[in-house]
Amino acid sequence: MQKMIRFAALALPALLLAGCTAGPLQSAGEAATVEAAPAPQPQTLNVYATDALMPALQAYASARDVTLQVTEDVGAADLAVLDHTPGDLLEGVDVMSDTLLAAAASRAGITESTDALPLGRSLYGYWANSAVVTSLLGEGGLTALQNASWDEWSDFVETLQAWLEEPEAATVTLNGSDYTLPETKPDTLNATGVFSEPMDRTAGYTAAMLAAGSEVNEDTLTGPLNGVYSAVALEWDNLAESDETALFRRAKLTDLLSAYGSEACQNLVLIPFKCNLEESDLSTEEYNLTGLLNYPVLADVGYLTVRAGADETAQKAAKSAALWLYSSGEGENTLTETLGVITPWNTASDTTALGAMQIEQAGTGILPGVTVTQAQADALEANEEALKDSSGRTTAERKAFTEAALEALGAVQAEE
Repeated sequence: MQKMIRFAALALPALLLAGCTAGPLQSAGEAATVEAAPAPQPQTLNVYATDALMPALQAYASARDVTLQVTEDVGAADLAVLDHTPGDLLEGVDVMSDTLLAAAASRAGITESTDALPLGRSLYGYWANSAVVTSLLGEGGLTALQNASWDEWSDFVETLQAWLEEPEAATVTLNGSDYTLPETKPDTLNATGVFSEPMDRTAGYTAAMLAAGSEVNEDTLTGPLNGVYSAVALEWDNLAESDETALFRRAKLTDLLSAYGSEACQNLVLIPFKCNLEESDLSTEEYNLTGLLNYPVLADVGYLTVRAGADETAQKAAKSAALWLYSSGEGENTLTETLGVITPWNTASDTTALGAMQIEQAGTGILPGVTVTQAQADALEANEEALKDSSGRTTAERKAFTEAALEALGAVQAEE
């Protein structure tokens, strides 16, 4: 039997200097409901959805006997389900001015005009197989890795890459304690590199944005973005030959569940995405360096948008799908079990070990993920991809990276 957990609204940064944390967990009461669509369910729905989020629409279509017409053109979809807010890609219906969508928005705690309904949040960082981490570092190694400083983390990555290429006993220091890599590579370990390419890059800017504080501009953000550059360069320089031969993958939990299935993911553990941040990079008193390095991100997983230009019948079809996810038991089960998210109204499922871990981590400490448009996310990804084939890490390359990231994030020049 599915057990639903409801926990206090995930707090904003001011709660803890060391990281955002949720309030105490409590059992869910009666699930809130929103008004259902008055019209009969349409038989077709014209949609655009990313790979990780398409399962939610497929579940709706199966439950309500609806045929999905999938388009590759975001602007032509009557219902668009994107990893980030649509921005200029699609003009959506204002959820606050629409009777049905306003009820859904209220359940999600939305109080301002927007054309996007959130699907929930998911843990983000580096994921690895727990048995592999233990075989490399022994008992206690995972916790030490999660709490390592940037210098310890980057040294570990470079040492591990060298070990994968030519195994021999090697000592690494993590969280102040020494751990020794085995003399030989286990027969079951086919890794050729430390990292695979990330499934999501945008949430990796969370620590940098939080470090910049409330006044996000060129002065406050340049230093933190230099830290992101170091982390991204470390990944590219220690890349595996393929996803199947990597030890760590940067992703949201929802990405992994969609790509590999729940059963295959149950032995995964999470290491925070670490940037090369320094005390001088912090323009805020709401976070300290330890929290920004050692807490994983609770990232936005995606948004639903109903196209404003769609005709009445098409809009009803799109709204019906949104309301099914927001108001029905089957819809909530799709969000919490199939996608594996913490819903916008703060419920989650602990029916798997991984789900229970997500709930525990959300109650212990997380960093609240940044919200950007899909266009901004695409620009940040392209900027990181540009580092892939570098002939050498130079000051000019670092500067070009930070300048492009500043532009993508809309950072303004600081006032004199």
